Amino acid sequence: MEIYKITETEWLQLAIEEATWSGKRYQAPRILKFNLFYTSKNGHEITGVYEGDTILFKWKGKELFRGTVWKRDLTLKSVVSITCYDKMQYLLTNKDVYVFNNQRLDQIATRVLNDFDIAKGNIPYTGFTIKSLVFASVTSGYDIILKAISETYKQSGNMYRVFSQAGKIELATWSDPDDIYLLEEYKNIIDVNLTTSIEEAITKVKVILTKGKKTYYGHAKDDYTNEKYGNIQYTESVSDNLNQAQLNERAKQLLNAKKGLNIDLSATFVGVPDIVSGVPVQANIPRYAIKQKYYVDSDTHTFKGTSHTTNVTLIKENKIPEVGL
Repeated sequence: MEIYKITETEWLQLAIEEATWSGKRYQAPRILKFNLFYTSKNGHEITGVYEGDTILFKWKGKELFRGTVWKRDLTLKSVVSITCYDKMQYLLTNKDVYVFNNQRLDQIATRVLNDFDIAKGNIPYTGFTIKSLVFASVTSGYDIILKAISETYKQSGNMYRVFSQAGKIELATWSDPDDIYLLEEYKNIIDVNLTTSIEEAITKVKVILTKGKKTYYGHAKDDYTNEKYGNIQYTESVSDNLNQAQLNERAKQLLNAKKGLNIDLSATFVGVPDIVSGVPVQANIPRYAIKQKYYVDSDTHTFKGTSHTTNVTLIKENKIPEVGL
């Protein structure tokens, strides 16, 4: 494990015992956290690392993170906790209003990065032209690019991701690899946490529409879950001008999205640096009858001495979240 503070003239290696490196799908920056010991001189704390400093983290000679110190937490125990974000943080914090007409994803990303003075890496030609994207309210650079990614995917079927690499923002295609990592009980998995609940489940839906002095209702019910879990009704009022069939369809869609058990699955395993948010994995956990592909929703890598463990939360689909205009 190697951590350096990088200046224009030198790389200063920092002596630390433990570091965590983490990220979450579509939550912009990856984060590096670690603790440093500091000294005092003439009543002043000398930590050697300050806000705005560039930090580089390597594991077994491979660069995993390059970013900026954004936060320090000091105590009376001569320990300072350092929080660093990669360049994606600047896409998240910089905001503006924009109108794009007949622009591709790569053109939109380049414009945003240039306007916010964020270093660019590889931004490939993305082909599909988006007719119009209007951000009338103040929107983060990250959400602007994410919306362009979403529109490109909807129209062309090509999925892209935006990420920080070696201190620069890059754009790349995002598809499942031919070979995916296998998480397997009794082999590389250290622990599993499976939580099932019906706290957010519904078994019956009523949709209400009022037109003038008349009220119309759409209904949907799942008989199996209603009998098994009891009556858990969700009621929603709508303002759209829907007919009876459309009201029932809206109720059916709401029910399908929420019926059944809510399942949260996480796993801790022998560390693999390439397993980060958005990456697919195959999970084989016989005791819970789990044998299928999942996507990493969030990941936390813990490094201590020569030890590396990875903890991930898993989801079934890697959907791009909707960004409002």
